[in-house]
Amino acid sequence: SAGSALMFPGSWISFGVLHGMALMLLAARLAAPLRGWLWPLGALLVALPLVVQHPFFDSRLTNWVGLVTRKPVTEDWVPLLPWLGVMGWGLALGQWLLARHRPVLAGPLPRRLAPLAWLGRWPLAIYMLHQPLLIGALTAWQALGR
Repeated sequence: SAGSALMFPGSWISFGVLHGMALMLLAARLAAPLRGWLWPLGALLVALPLVVQHPFFDSRLTNWVGLVTRKPVTEDWVPLLPWLGVMGWGLALGQWLLARHRPVLAGPLPRRLAPLAWLGRWPLAIYMLHQPLLIGALTAWQALGR
């Protein structure tokens, strides 16, 4: 947030991908015991912002919930709703697959999938690196084009 405020003072990030991931991972940990109830709960959370919006949620202090009447002016915005519902579905699917196909999922990974496994172990680092790399590349491209 602080870095985005320096780069984009008029549209800084108050609740973006990193904020959303952090809060949703905590919520997913707490919701995991709901198991089969994650499917209907996920549907409710996905549908809620489609049917409920209120101006109260349009401020920077509350837009993270996702029940806004208009999209906030920001460089990145990943509200809790509907994305917590999507995460709930993913959690439910993972639990379902583990319950029914554990031997397949726990077996050795085919060698050709090793790069995907590496990417899956380092997603936050990859996400954090992509911004400065892209900005640096675009800045260099612009400088060389002059």
